[in-house]
Amino acid sequence: MDYQFTPKTSLTLFVTLSFFIILTNAVPSNHDIHYVSRDILADISTLCAKTTDPPLCVQTIKPHFSDSSLEPLKALDVEVDATLDGAKKTLQKIHTLESKKGNNKSTKDSLNTCEDQYSSMLDAIAETKAAIKKNDVITAKFKFSAVLSYQAACQDSFNGKDPFREDSQVVFNLGGIALDIIAAIEKAMGPPRTTPVQQGPSSFSSVIGTVS
Repeated sequence: MDYQFTPKTSLTLFVTLSFFIILTNAVPSNHDIHYVSRDILADISTLCAKTTDPPLCVQTIKPHFSDSSLEPLKALDVEVDATLDGAKKTLQKIHTLESKKGNNKSTKDSLNTCEDQYSSMLDAIAETKAAIKKNDVITAKFKFSAVLSYQAACQDSFNGKDPFREDSQVVFNLGGIALDIIAAIEKAMGPPRTTPVQQGPSSFSSVIGTVS
């Protein structure tokens, strides 16, 4: 007996074919997820291995690199930006605490000190970023070293018991990582040369291989 197509069977066939087409096209794309190549992840891990906090270092840098080569100066800039965000957050908490009523004189004095220190920290970070933009690692190191000094001065004003200690510690940890990356870049650059030489390939490309 010949099979007769009815409106019902035609609709069933159409739905089945449509569903099959949807399934075959529903293949996830690399653009739909955050993808980091194994080589890049290995390079990031190597760069972060000798920092004061390797897990935090990897966590901070990884989202900014996907399927491309790792640039140490860019990684440094990422850590400096993370430190900047932490410093801004801490300064905001300082302002909130300053606005509270009932602070005794000691607390007011300490908060004023911290406000000054963190404001100076923001200036130092801005100068650091300007130096990084010029590939001036020496100046970046000089400017950024002040960041941890400002953080310590604020903490000391509270005798190590600052009411925003967790935020302050984040700034300290991120700042330490940034300084470690600067040290790695300096190591790759080698000792400063006193005589002019013909410019060759960038020494930054060897940073990953020199961190040990």
